Amino acid sequence: MVTSEDRHGALVDVIHFADPWCWWSWGLEPVLSRLKEVYGDQVNVVYKMGGITDDVSEWRREYDVVDDQALKAWVAESTSLTGMPADNEYYLKSGVKTTWPACIAFKAAQLQGEVVAERFLRRLMEVIALDAKDVSSEESLVEVGKEVGLDPARLGRDIRSGKAKSLFEHDKVEMNVNFLTLLYANRRTGKALAVSNVFEAGQHETTVEKVAGVKLEKRVPVDILEYFERHEGATIFPRELTEVFGISPFEVEGRMKILAAGGLVERRDLAFGATGWKYNSGPTKSRMSLEQAMASHVAGFSQQESHDKMNEIITNAVKGLYTQVATNPQKKYHFPLGREALRFVGYSEEIEKIPEAALESFAGVGYPHAARAIRPGDTVLDIGSGSGTDVLFSALRTGPKGKVFGLDITDAMIEKARANIQKMGANNVKILKGDATRIPLDDASVDVVTSNGVLNLVPEKGKAFHEIYRVLKPGGKIQICDIVVQSNVQKVCGL
Repeated sequence: MVTSEDRHGALVDVIHFADPWCWWSWGLEPVLSRLKEVYGDQVNVVYKMGGITDDVSEWRREYDVVDDQALKAWVAESTSLTGMPADNEYYLKSGVKTTWPACIAFKAAQLQGEVVAERFLRRLMEVIALDAKDVSSEESLVEVGKEVGLDPARLGRDIRSGKAKSLFEHDKVEMNVNFLTLLYANRRTGKALAVSNVFEAGQHETTVEKVAGVKLEKRVPVDILEYFERHEGATIFPRELTEVFGISPFEVEGRMKILAAGGLVERRDLAFGATGWKYNSGPTKSRMSLEQAMASHVAGFSQQESHDKMNEIITNAVKGLYTQVATNPQKKYHFPLGREALRFVGYSEEIEKIPEAALESFAGVGYPHAARAIRPGDTVLDIGSGSGTDVLFSALRTGPKGKVFGLDITDAMIEKARANIQKMGANNVKILKGDATRIPLDDASVDVVTSNGVLNLVPEKGKAFHEIYRVLKPGGKIQICDIVVQSNVQKVCGL
């Protein structure tokens, strides 16, 4: 199914024939989460519904698990392989008679968008496997949909209309693999491979690369709390964190203990002995201690890896975070954003002249314009221009005879800033793609360099300041706001 949220630029489709009642589908969640984190929009995870059975009693006879102890043992053995916890008695406690209503409800959810449908599927699997509840009735399915942001009235209508059932029937006909399999297909070449019975991400990543046939950009997940923010409402288990971040269960436990003690996540101890955590969206996240920041940050590489590799990983992490800030400014982050941040750091009422779409993704840490370095007619460079707030604010200072350049590495921010420049009609403002260590401007071409909360994110700060000095005219000025760590930065970041 193609929706407005489909990743049109994706090269590889990852197809999973699932069922909310299937422990194998639940067990593949860590692998799919890892692939989404690492490859982003280069891959498109496609959930189709295979449908285990319309008659659980008949299914139990077919698989010789009529005896309750045999069924419990099957669930226990399977979840021990996947590492994703489930109540061994969830089929028995729930009294479920058929798995198909949940499958049909997922197809109905997809009609409202893939992203919200994925949240719905995740929540369904949690309610089933962890809480052992039967969600076969329309009422219970609609209630779960409401939890994750679906339009409940529409969900009910689509379940009843027959359209969702028809889509489910189509998925069942198309299914030619088992529930333990992920299919990988290249959208351009048609090349396809399957991986079965593998619940660790390594082989799946290798398969993505083989099917793609070209080098894909890989993002290294480095921030646990950021991951929780993007999965707010979900219960995250150790297996998922070990797979996504490549760390040991022992390390997961240590890091999560610190984050839970600080109120940043809530520990969830389940009745059948498993432990998970949920994101806490309370105010404490904006005031993390040094210990908590270190617990959240995963280096993502060993000390033996090269300096260049370290820089690449940090840069990719920065791009990943600020792509989120550009495309989803309404989400809660562990730093102030938008008008809240602008008011806090002291911007004047002149910001009202700037488009709201620029202001909403502002993530600066101060008010560099307090230095009043910019004069009418000046040429200005803003390093890390983001959604365009500071370049447009600078343009108000230079006037139409001046010139303002913005420099950024994040495509989503560049696109957003250019749209905001067009909205404001600021013909003297131009956004350049590049980083602070290789500024694409001539020597001695800039009167003022400004930057707001960006240079701390540049790994090679010496090179950045050398470039700033190169492009500044004799007597040129710098106005910068940034954050400072008064400790060994390698130790603070766990590098």
